[in-house]
Amino acid sequence: MFTITKGSLASFFSVMIALVVSTAAVSYIFVFPALVVLRRKYPAADRPYRVPGGMAGAWVAAGICELFVIVTALTLLWPGAVNSWFGQSYSITSNWGVSRVFFESVTLGAFGAMVAVGVLFWAIGAVGRQRGLTGEAEAYQQVASAEDPGPGQS
Repeated sequence: MFTITKGSLASFFSVMIALVVSTAAVSYIFVFPALVVLRRKYPAADRPYRVPGGMAGAWVAAGICELFVIVTALTLLWPGAVNSWFGQSYSITSNWGVSRVFFESVTLGAFGAMVAVGVLFWAIGAVGRQRGLTGEAEAYQQVASAEDPGPGQS
């Protein structure tokens, strides 16, 4: 890749930094909605902190955070996309020192490869979860039994 950037270490470094930051931002896509899902599924679970406002507060907090994650990911994976929504011009060549084709092929190619590896590991783990190899079944049963003590018990 260093050869493709015509020996410009600064251009190569800029593209790699964008990839690293966008990957870190995208990793939060499922984190914030998990607040709402877990609060709905396990409302009695002990948590070290709470978002104020009940479920409405959880939805608002998760929504605002999710919006920031999406805008950050879009801005870093497709520079200039948000600018074009507001009628502003943007040049990848002048800002990053590489062509749009190079930038997008490197960032989206590497990002796609990371997503593919993640999906592969998730699929492999799904087989283990179905066979009860991960210990999650016991954890779910403990939480369920703590929430519902059963008939005739209080």
